Amino acid sequence: MRWSARLAGVPWRALPPPGTGTEDGAPCPEGVVVPGPRDPAGPAATAELPDPHKPQNLREVLNRIPAPVAVTYGPLHQLGYANRAYRELFGERPTGLPAAEALPELATMGVLPLMDQVIRGGRPRSVKARCILGLTGNRYYNVSCVPLGTGEGGDAPAEGPPAGVLIFAAEVTDQVLAAARLREAERRQREAAVTLQRSLLPQKLDQPAGLRVAATYQPGGAEAAVGGDWYDVIAIDGGRTALVIGDVMGRGLRAAAVMGQLRTAVRAYARLDLPPNEVMRLLDGLAMEIDANQIATCTYAVWDPRRRTLSYASAGHLPVLLRCPDGTILRSEEQNGPPLGTGGGLHVSHTLRLLPGTTGVLYTDGLVERRDEDIDQGLDLLARTLTGAIGAPEVICARLLRAMGVTSEHDDDVAVLAFQLPAEEGTENSVAPLDPATPEV
Repeated sequence: MRWSARLAGVPWRALPPPGTGTEDGAPCPEGVVVPGPRDPAGPAATAELPDPHKPQNLREVLNRIPAPVAVTYGPLHQLGYANRAYRELFGERPTGLPAAEALPELATMGVLPLMDQVIRGGRPRSVKARCILGLTGNRYYNVSCVPLGTGEGGDAPAEGPPAGVLIFAAEVTDQVLAAARLREAERRQREAAVTLQRSLLPQKLDQPAGLRVAATYQPGGAEAAVGGDWYDVIAIDGGRTALVIGDVMGRGLRAAAVMGQLRTAVRAYARLDLPPNEVMRLLDGLAMEIDANQIATCTYAVWDPRRRTLSYASAGHLPVLLRCPDGTILRSEEQNGPPLGTGGGLHVSHTLRLLPGTTGVLYTDGLVERRDEDIDQGLDLLARTLTGAIGAPEVICARLLRAMGVTSEHDDDVAVLAFQLPAEEGTENSVAPLDPATPEV
């Protein structure tokens, strides 16, 4: 019995006739048939292979290369040879003239200084993605300059300067155009995210009685995708005002969309007259329903002008900073609940009585977090900056951004919300506990 196997899509082949197995015409052991030697006169041997040990004509070799190649010699880089691909790209070039005259396209691409470096140092140099305006239109090439021999005709620049320079251009037009299309797509996506982000933020803040409020949002630079930072000021019953700051982790349209849903939910929950910790609990459950893999931080505070109290709860957000009229900075250090979207966490409300002249700041991590620094350093710098940042809330927001180094090229988006109680004469302290059981900031 004879067994055989065939791969899918491979045609059957007839068994070779006996006597064509090994070199002497006998079948191989174990029934394996090996093809015999090829016929030297067959069609596969019509083209004679060149002798690898026989020296080849350099010009013929370079002329077969489909990439542009030119060879120069001497410190003035006189043109010695340009292959067919080079001439098709730029046209005929006169030999014997310096490259500045014979090869003006190299000067346009900034290659001539590299050729000087090759002659002086004897090491290859290259430039990437240089635009070449040739006879066939705009093309992009990576251009390499390689030293050729020495003044004594050696093969390596061991002694003396190189005898010449070989210029080789590898076309990368497709890669450059693909990268340009990708950058354009990223730019459009970022613009869409920024537009969505700004449209979801309040266009105009309410100015409650007895409290001045201002906020600002700065998107990240071109290299940073838009995040999910947001702020809000919400008027609720009894003349009270809810102040909100939040940050959805992640970047792009998804983070901005989640931010919009959370901000809408906060506005709805605020009108239920719930304490801040209950608002955090409801937001936590909603965040898990929106996207279990997306978490957010948030601080929700309620200002009561009648009692002059600020009640707030935090879900993994940065501490609230308060500045006394005398410039003393207080930082909330109470128990912080877990971020929104983690589920099952305990959020606690805290209440403080604010006296006239108090200035408070809510902010996102982009204002104080840096890749090469501990976040506590950023918080300390923000506290020192807030000490000297006086003026209306909108002025304070601008000064904080400028002092913290936030520009249009910042690597993260930033949201800042500043609120201020008008100062009155005779006030000595700006913050006091509501009752002895309430911890001081």
